[in-house]
Amino acid sequence: MLILSGATLTATLGTPGSVVHLCVRVPSSDRSLTVGAVRTLLVADLTRRVLEDVHRSQVTLTLLAPCPGSLVTPGNLDAWMIRPPVGVFDSADAAAAAVGAPVVLMVTAAGDETAEPALTVGGAVGSEPLDDLIHAGHDPLTLRCVLLSTHYRQQAPPTMETIADAARLLHRWRQRVADWSTHISVPMPADIIEAAYRAFDRNLDVPAVLDLMRHLESDAAIAPGAKFETFIHLDRVLAFDLTRDLGGPHS
Repeated sequence: MLILSGATLTATLGTPGSVVHLCVRVPSSDRSLTVGAVRTLLVADLTRRVLEDVHRSQVTLTLLAPCPGSLVTPGNLDAWMIRPPVGVFDSADAAAAAVGAPVVLMVTAAGDETAEPALTVGGAVGSEPLDDLIHAGHDPLTLRCVLLSTHYRQQAPPTMETIADAARLLHRWRQRVADWSTHISVPMPADIIEAAYRAFDRNLDVPAVLDLMRHLESDAAIAPGAKFETFIHLDRVLAFDLTRDLGGPHS
């Protein structure tokens, strides 16, 4: 798995069985959890899932809170399907001492200085609180889709249009997965899985993975059972809860 800063290689991760300490420096804010903070956490979670579910690495995730009493605690992350960290610390040294392993990669927002190799999440996506979006009834996983559908080094401010597009996409894919689940299981197409793994490994190229999934969805030559297996397999990394409608009515 290659993490790049422009054309410069920042880190190579993903040796099977390796132990990787990821540390997340959450952007500071004197208000509630912001778009920039959540996106930084989501990119860290995506990195962790690629390492754990694709490469079978053992990942330890720690958080650096911007201030005491921060809202960024494990209990606040469940709705976003962010796998929980082992703890929240006030420095990378404290995190390393607590878990007994140095930080291999720091996940941080653009403009943040760190001595460790860093995966920098682009553009300080937004300092606005997410409260209004959540209180308006928007599913956190829809917002997860919005914030990960643009490459992490680019800005991805959520708008009503991008939120609506993501909601429609997830609704359609959940319905497709529910429908495909009624068909005989068929092995996943190896070329699609290999291409998806390459995209994940090449600097977390989620847009390329989503394009592969759209192509697979519309390809009449691929059996529904193979589409089902592929979508739920890739969703282990994307964490969009594409199996949500299993057992429900199909459209």
